[in-house]
Amino acid sequence: MKCPFCNREMENGYLTSDARAIAWRKERYQPALIRKGGGIQLARNPMGGAAAIANAFCCQECKKIVIDYSEKEGNE
Repeated sequence: MKCPFCNREMENGYLTSDARAIAWRKERYQPALIRKGGGIQLARNPMGGAAAIANAFCCQECKKIVIDYSEKEGNE
């Protein structure tokens, strides 16, 4: 997918969540708490709380994430 802001190619990945954090990751079933790179942590709640996984495209150039929440394959 092309970034709607800078027109560069975006990376396909997922918004993931565990009990403490939300992150964009290339892998679907990786923990959201980022310990050593490999993702972009978007929110953190040390007290816990759950969030859904969504298909999301990330533009590393302009630091934007586009979320696809349609009923396509890959979304649950």
